Amino acid sequence: MFKQKVHIKGFSFEPKNRGFEQNNATEMDRIYGGDTYTLTEEGVEGIGNNVTLEFDELDFTEKGTTKLMICGNSSIDKNTIHVHFSGDKEDTNQIVEFNQTDGYEVKVFSIDKITGVQKVSFIFLPGSKFDFAWFRFE
Repeated sequence: MFKQKVHIKGFSFEPKNRGFEQNNATEMDRIYGGDTYTLTEEGVEGIGNNVTLEFDELDFTEKGTTKLMICGNSSIDKNTIHVHFSGDKEDTNQIVEFNQTDGYEVKVFSIDKITGVQKVSFIFLPGSKFDFAWFRFE
């Protein structure tokens, strides 16, 4: 509410680019497969047998990304996570291994360079037991 007359000459909106922002696991575009996971305030917890979380249209621009930060908790020795990138030109799959922790912890992984707009899928194999809070690419 204004007390004086105002003139607004236009609006412009820019779409949000999630490519280099912190993305909460609970803000996935889709989750499917398996029957073992629970959505909580902390994240997606108890991820097990063949669960996939998909995030659409992350734009890594021409600059690209070579690092992936994941905040999670692994109650077992090692959780193998397949990170699948699906873009206009090609699909690639990269593997990161999140070792056991005593609670939520941030781990940084080096990945092969990814550029452009991608759908990113985090795929958890049978035997996984993982709590996923958030991720960010750098």
